[in-house]
Amino acid sequence: MPETWKPTTEQKVVKPERPKIHSLQPFDAEYFTQLEGPNGWISIGQENCKNQRYFTIVGENNEKLGIVGLYDTDDDKNISHTIVDPKYRGLGLAKDFKEKLLEQTGEHYYIATVSLDNAASLAAMEKIPGAKVVSSPEYEHEFNKRKFRYDRPETTE
Repeated sequence: MPETWKPTTEQKVVKPERPKIHSLQPFDAEYFTQLEGPNGWISIGQENCKNQRYFTIVGENNEKLGIVGLYDTDDDKNISHTIVDPKYRGLGLAKDFKEKLLEQTGEHYYIATVSLDNAASLAAMEKIPGAKVVSSPEYEHEFNKRKFRYDRPETTE
């Protein structure tokens, strides 16, 4: 019986080239379900979430790169929700998704809440220049999440 191929420690996984964002397109619910599964959480339809603005991120070659959105609750405004397609994770796209979202919506800041169990997303948020932790230790303990705020730098044109 032929042996199944397994990568060795000497073989490197080749990441795809970092795609460039072309535009934000209308939200694609089917694509969202492909990324997150049928039970993936989204603020759309949630009683305590309002002013939802979700988009599908499309690259220069018309490839879907992920989903990004903002929503409000009674406690916070401009809470970001970002899902990078697994094919493109680890390339630093989440930051670019959020920048494009702020640019398109005209908003000047977002709030990101990240599960303390999601080491990759925590590390990504901590690398964003200007992103600040705004959650208290009590909040983090109660909700198992860290809250960040990012304010878009003022631009002079």
